[in-house]
Amino acid sequence: MKRLGGFALERSDGRSKQTQLTSRLKQMIQAGELQAGERLPSTRELANELLVSRNTVVAAYEMLVGEGYLESQLRSGFRVNKAAQAFRTLSQRTRTARERTLTPRLPGMPVPFRPTQPDVNLFPLQIWNRHRTRVLKRGACLLQYQSRFPIGLDELRQNVAQYLRDSRGVRCQWHELAITNGSQQALFLLSHLLLRPGQRVYMEDPGYPGARNAWSHAGARIIPVSVDEEGIRLPVDDALKAALIYVTPSHQFPLGTCMSLARRLALLQVARTSNAWIVEDDYDAEFRYTSTPQPSLQSLDEQRRVIYIGSFSKTLFPGLRLGYVVLPPDLIERFTALKSIVDDYSPLIDQATLAAFLESGAFYAHLRRCRRHYAERQTFFLEQVKRYGIPLTFPVTGRGMNLAGMLPENANDRALSIQLRNAELDIPPLSRYAVEPVRPGLVFGLAAFDKRNILKGIEKMAPIFAEKFAKRRGSRSVPHPAKISSSRKAPLATLPLSK
Repeated sequence: MKRLGGFALERSDGRSKQTQLTSRLKQMIQAGELQAGERLPSTRELANELLVSRNTVVAAYEMLVGEGYLESQLRSGFRVNKAAQAFRTLSQRTRTARERTLTPRLPGMPVPFRPTQPDVNLFPLQIWNRHRTRVLKRGACLLQYQSRFPIGLDELRQNVAQYLRDSRGVRCQWHELAITNGSQQALFLLSHLLLRPGQRVYMEDPGYPGARNAWSHAGARIIPVSVDEEGIRLPVDDALKAALIYVTPSHQFPLGTCMSLARRLALLQVARTSNAWIVEDDYDAEFRYTSTPQPSLQSLDEQRRVIYIGSFSKTLFPGLRLGYVVLPPDLIERFTALKSIVDDYSPLIDQATLAAFLESGAFYAHLRRCRRHYAERQTFFLEQVKRYGIPLTFPVTGRGMNLAGMLPENANDRALSIQLRNAELDIPPLSRYAVEPVRPGLVFGLAAFDKRNILKGIEKMAPIFAEKFAKRRGSRSVPHPAKISSSRKAPLATLPLSK
């Protein structure tokens, strides 16, 4: 039996004594100081040696038994597991060096003006938790394997289908709707369901990189198509070779344009004549502040060539990871089989909670609240950009969580984005979303930031723009925040806050 003297449990250590003891014994086994099969002191002896309670030692030993470091035999005490050499695959020096380089990362909140971020602080968490508690009181069935629901709980599919019919005009029955782990999973599954290597996929350019990655992963050939004020400018003759067309017609990402009715009808005609699928990503359609939302593209489709996808990541919170896809009837069975291979089924507790949240009307109340706050923030942002004289133009406003701001011609949006990042601002360049060259611009996310944070972000932006564009503007250079008169700039404390 080996004595374990030479170390002490420190009061100043933030960890409990049990955790300290467990960690120290692990280190000794991993370093070879305790050999396989070697007997440890009894719990009483070690407790006396370390001046701790016997219960602390017993708990530490039992935890190490559970983790496989120790083994316990009746009347022979605790010994180092005979397979302990498996824990010594790396030398202590190598292990310590690797641990230094692999610093654990912690979840964080977005910084201004990161796009596509909802304000999770607006989410009614107490109401959500009440629904969750009621759902769990139904019994333990939601905790069991439920492979019978690979594409979602029936009650959620019914409620989502009703919501889409009422709010977006989507033509669907609940059994044609599948629940996914966010819209990105829907894109990935559709890419492998609908495409073969080498087939053409036509995409808006600039457009959503996540969709481009999904199509490319399936081996498709991406054909970028420019976007104007009416939406995607699809070349009709060449488009006959398309296998799939991906669009965000209600609120184009990242430019924000809304596809005109004429362009929608032309797109549906192309799909019919070329026998192509259209994937409609109804991104950001819920947030329109100066006009009513247009019906979905899918609502105009008589031939069922449009596959409609969406997500609750923006309307509720991204960590929910629940999306949906509305499929033509002849694709449902194949999609279900593919979804079963990927993850069997999505988390059922969140699905049941969301079903209750929708049915109670809490979802619609939350949407109304978000629209009001997001509209105020967008208006405030535009006012401050104008007040600070920042040389940005915004072709599309009055809707969406983001705004695309156009820079002066010949500006380098990537270089400017890096400068802004160094000032702790997250504002990606428009060119990041494009395959072909586009006019330089920046994409601003506004929904997640209240007026105080918006103002702070603009005050960080202003001197960077002033330095960057002063020579071009001559005497009309962008004023530094400090030079704005007190009569023109309201005290921060008097600015109305959104929450």
